[in-house]
Parts: sequence; structure tokens; C-alpha cells
Amino acid sequence: MSRRIEWTLLGLVLAAGAWLRFSHLDLLQFQSDETTAVILALRFVQSGQVPLAGLMSSVGVTNPPLFIYLLIPIFAFTSNPVVACCTIAGLGLASVAVCWWIGRTYYGAVTGLVAAGLFAVAPWAIIHTRVIWAQDLVPVFTTLTMWAVHALVLGRRPRAIFWVILLPLCVVQVHFAGLAFVAAVVVILLWLRPKVDWRWAAAGAAGAAVLLLPYLAYQTKNGWADFRRALQTMGGQGHQIPKGMTVHPEFGYRLPQREPWGQALAIMNSGQIEDVLGLSAGRQFDLAKVYDRNRRGSPAYFDETLTWGTSLLLFQRVWFLVALGYQAVRAVRAWRAGKAFPFFSVADEAVGRGAWIMWWWILGPLAVFWATGLWTYLTYYVILYPVHYLACGMMVQAISERWKQTRQRMVIGAVVVAVLLGNFVFMMDFYRFVGRYGGAHGTYGTSVGFKRAAARFVAKRTDVKRLMAEGRLMQMDSLGKVEPPQLEFQFLALQESPPATEITPTNLVVLVVDRNRSNFPPPSLAELTQMARLTGIAETNFGPMHVYFLKR
Repeated sequence: MSRRIEWTLLGLVLAAGAWLRFSHLDLLQFQSDETTAVILALRFVQSGQVPLAGLMSSVGVTNPPLFIYLLIPIFAFTSNPVVACCTIAGLGLASVAVCWWIGRTYYGAVTGLVAAGLFAVAPWAIIHTRVIWAQDLVPVFTTLTMWAVHALVLGRRPRAIFWVILLPLCVVQVHFAGLAFVAAVVVILLWLRPKVDWRWAAAGAAGAAVLLLPYLAYQTKNGWADFRRALQTMGGQGHQIPKGMTVHPEFGYRLPQREPWGQALAIMNSGQIEDVLGLSAGRQFDLAKVYDRNRRGSPAYFDETLTWGTSLLLFQRVWFLVALGYQAVRAVRAWRAGKAFPFFSVADEAVGRGAWIMWWWILGPLAVFWATGLWTYLTYYVILYPVHYLACGMMVQAISERWKQTRQRMVIGAVVVAVLLGNFVFMMDFYRFVGRYGGAHGTYGTSVGFKRAAARFVAKRTDVKRLMAEGRLMQMDSLGKVEPPQLEFQFLALQESPPATEITPTNLVVLVVDRNRSNFPPPSLAELTQMARLTGIAETNFGPMHVYFLKR
């Protein structure tokens, strides 16, 4: 492959990845967790208050504050959450470029391009680089760790141990699933025993320890209460979930599972998409017909709007399993050759060591989750990136080296391009669906564009601070319960300027209804509309966000 062709193809890959990450910005996720992260970062920028802890984890333990520290440079220049999402998306795209460099440098140009192409258009890899959420920065750290491990093991650079130690320990401080990732890296080092510079290893550990000091102070001050609570539910004692149920049958929220292999495969592209779309993913998840009722009719579920792209995504997961088996064969052959013939070639050694890196990268975390009996969420498995894509690329490289005829290589190229197009088509289906309904009933929720429009409408007509202080800004959520507005709506409304040009009378209440977060029959909405008309201010809706001005 000529350099001109290689650079052209890489440019197309990055362009496709950029389009899928930076387009449809009005459809970005922005909910309470994201708002909390923004507030913590802005609090440091505006008042110098150093965050000692981050967001609450799914196991009930507050995360370390490293993720917030990484957000602070972004919010030093802006308070716009969309800009922060774009910055994180840019880092995700940079991870694709790093993946290409790893493949090209250590395995070949074909490996690099195929791996980067799959990584660039993988639906979950895109979704998890468009949210102000700790997990969305994990792929950046894991991809850089993959680079550092290759530099240490195959590039024979002893000082790379600094990054091999520092980066995985940083993953732990971003999300606790990083503990399983650390286990994988430790196994790789023990199994392959590369030459290391222990001074740089100590420096990497020391750097991670310094970053952790504020969190240790926080937990010490609170008597490590978080961890004591988490130990009480370790092993899933707090979960009684029927096998195969991945979302709550009424509210659409994701549920934890005990299926490490299934989740490890699903995170490769778009498996278990109901994890974010919830009840709107398919009729089989909406046993109570909540989605049908809220949409007033028989709307199309997500699985009914899919085109041919989805079948190719299933093929891609089978491709990865075959590639993993192929890597196992290469690893064992190289190991046996080394035992029987100590002077085997450097090329064979590189192939074998690379195969072992791929295998332990995925088996290490899965073994931890299986051995501990943890109930895991799909988002935990972003720690595996980019092993799926590199393993597939290495298999294509090996086949292309054996099939030297032009026609055979054209067939290989056509299969790869078809899979890439399948990913692209799937993401366009995804954007069309969430754009049509302003989000989804699952954990994706209503997208930021509609929330911002509703918040701007309220901010221009009311004194938001006064409404909040007097308890007159409310939101109807879940089963028709009236409660204070969600944190993200408060944030977006307070961020709007200039100040209100109209002040609502003291006998009026502003009620916000998010149709992607509500679960009550349409007659209730009709009654709210009638009540709003009595005030002289008609109901206004921004997609799924409805705003009512009601008399107290």
C-alpha cells in the first residue's frame, strides 16, 4: 500500500468519525450526572473550590475527582455544556488516530486502517464520546495504555513503563471498573516480562498517588462510609433481576447484569442498544406498553426503523470472536516455538507477544468480573477499547498477506467497507430516531437541544431564581409526581441571559413535563393543557418538553 493511498484512507476514516461525533449536536445527552460534573468544575473556576470527590458511582461509592479535574480546563473558557461535549468527542477522535498508529507501527498498515475504521464508526464508541460523563474519557486512557504497552513490550522501551503504570491507575480514578483494567495490565507484564526501568515505574505510581490525595482526604474525613455501604451489596445481593432483562420494564432505565462475555461483545458496536434507548428500543422491552401510551398510538420502535446495517453489526461481533480465536492460535504457537526453539525469529516473537496482549487485555477484566460475581453495567466495558478493533485488523492483515491476488484482496476490502457502512447506517438510524422523539425513554432521556429551548422559553418570561426560591418552578416526572425540576433544567434556565423581561404573577406556577421521563396516561396531559388555557398562557411544547403556566 502506497503512503498516498494509506493517508487518503486514514483521512476518510477520520472524516467519517468526526461527522458522526460532531454532527447532531442538538441531540447530545445532558442529564443530572452531567450537570453535577459541570457544576463541580465551574465551582472551581469561579470560586477556587477544589473538588475532593467526583460523581456517585453505580455501586454507591463516590468516584475520585480526576474526571472533574480534567473538565476544569474546558470550563475555564466556557460554561456551555455542548462545547465540553465536543471537546470530549475530539479526544475520542484522537483515540481513533492513536489506534491507527498502534496497528500501523507494530502490525502493519492494513491493521492500522481496519482498526481505526472500526473504532471510528462503532456506535457505542461514538455514544460514549458525546457525553460529559466519566466513562466517556476512559477510552482515551485505555487506548493510550495500549500504545504504552506496545512501546514497552514490542518497542523495547523500558521507560514506557511510566505510562503503563500511570494511565491504568488514572482509569481507576475516573471509573472504578478500571480496577479490572489494572488487573489485565498486571497480567500482561507478569506474563511477558518486558525489560522495565524501575525508576520510571516508581514515578508513574507516585504520579497516580498524588492525584489521589484529595480523594483519600475526603474518604478519611467521612470514615470511608461509601465503601462500607458498597461492601454490603458486593456480589449483587441487592439485585433480584430476571435473566435476560436489561432494562426496567416500566421506566426504561438500564439494569445490571451478570453476563461479562455478552456485554464485552455488545460494547464492540451497538449490542444492547436498549441500554440507552430503553423502552423505545423494541416492543419486547415495553411489556406495560408505556411507550405506546405516551406516544398516543402505535409509534415505530427503534428496532422497527433499522435498515440493513444492523445485520452487519452482528457479523462484526462474530468476526471478532473468530479473530480472538486466531490470536489464541498465534499466541500458543509462538509460546511453544519459544520453548522448543529458543532462537526463534524476532518477527515470530512480535506476533506471539502481540497476540498475548490482545488475549489478556480482554480476558483479564472478564475474569475479574466473573470471579467476583459482580453485577455490571454495559458502560463498564469501555475499558476493553480498542482491543476489538485491533484484533479484527490483525486478522485482516494476516489474510491479506496470504491472499496475494488482486481479486482476493478486493473481496476482503469489500467486506470491511460493508461492515463500516453498516456501522455508519446504524448511527444515522439512531440519530433519526432520537431526533424524531427528542431523545428516548431510556437512560438517553431528552436531548439537550429540546431542554435548552424549553429552559430559554421559561427564562425569558420569568424570574427563574425567584420561581425556584418560592417553589413555583416544578417538574412532573415518572408517575405524574410533581417535584422540583431536574438539576439540568435548573442549570440551563439559570444559564440563559439576558434576565427575564416579564415576571409571572405570584399566583402562577410553571410546570415542566418531560415526555421521555413521564409515565402517565394522555388524559392527564389534556387536563394540564385545559388548566393552562385558563391562565391566558397557552401550553408550549419543545419536542418532548412541555411547559405549562398554571394557577396555584
